[in-house]
Amino acid sequence: MRIGIDSFTLRELNLNPYQCLDYANKRGLEGVQFGGMDGLSSKRDVGEILHLRDYADSLGMYINVSVDTCNPFLFRQSEEETRSAIARDIEIFAKAGWHELRSVISHSDERYKHPVPWNTHLSRSSDFVRSLRPVLEECGSRINIENHGDSTFDILHVVEAAGADICGVCLDTGNTLVNAEDPVLAARRVAPYTHLTHIKDGIVFFSANGVSRQGKAPGQGSVDFASIIAILGEYNPDLPLSIEDHKWIFEFPVFERDWFAPNPNLTPYEFGQFIKLTWEVEQKLASGELPTVEAYEAIPYLEQMEERIASGAEHLRGILEKLQLQSGK
Repeated sequence: MRIGIDSFTLRELNLNPYQCLDYANKRGLEGVQFGGMDGLSSKRDVGEILHLRDYADSLGMYINVSVDTCNPFLFRQSEEETRSAIARDIEIFAKAGWHELRSVISHSDERYKHPVPWNTHLSRSSDFVRSLRPVLEECGSRINIENHGDSTFDILHVVEAAGADICGVCLDTGNTLVNAEDPVLAARRVAPYTHLTHIKDGIVFFSANGVSRQGKAPGQGSVDFASIIAILGEYNPDLPLSIEDHKWIFEFPVFERDWFAPNPNLTPYEFGQFIKLTWEVEQKLASGELPTVEAYEAIPYLEQMEERIASGAEHLRGILEKLQLQSGK
């Protein structure tokens, strides 16, 4: 396994793709995963894409890239136009040797607030990914859906309906928390299909309307990365671990009946494990072992970014060494 960074972590630095690679390389990281906001799409010349690939190769670094959302209810243009644009991206990225592609089917909280039932979103998303099968098969590529505002149960539904040979998972470890999933149980659910990651940590604490998540550097929150990486490593020992770090507090109303309705697969046992994580954080906040949520959030992210990235990478390196999953770079 190799430890890298997702470019969204560096968004406040306004770096171009080459500068992102340089930033990561100087800090001992081994790659960059570029999201949908970085301009790595068919709008760029093929020659530019290949030049960036060559630059990353010269540094011994990996690159992973993203394609647009695969949920037709979130398209910004017609379905046919979106399909053509994504197909072109798949073809261009394949020329650079980038075959594991990240995407999403949720931008935020559509599974709870969109007027169309969420099951319809899942069905249409599965259909759309299947419609890309010809180009995905031809290019030897796969679209990996990130659990973004949705749950790993949702992503599994799409993967199994579309076919695991062309559709997989980009596991965001910290996003599991916003649907009250236990991060370790979630990882075990999707491990056979996980080809990309967002390595994210956070703490969960009780709030007025339910539970909230605060972002933390890997190793400083509630996510058990030692257990998760061991599980993922059983299926994919070459999996890239791309740190995606940021602040922001997300609240999710687990006290409300309407919140539970779209979560029929969440068992009482798993919800209990999630509440246990929340209780443990509450004890640490009360004892002062953790800084107060307000005090920590008040510090601008840029003031902590270097330390967060460095400590997170060091935490992950220690786990990889113990599990003997280092890349050997």
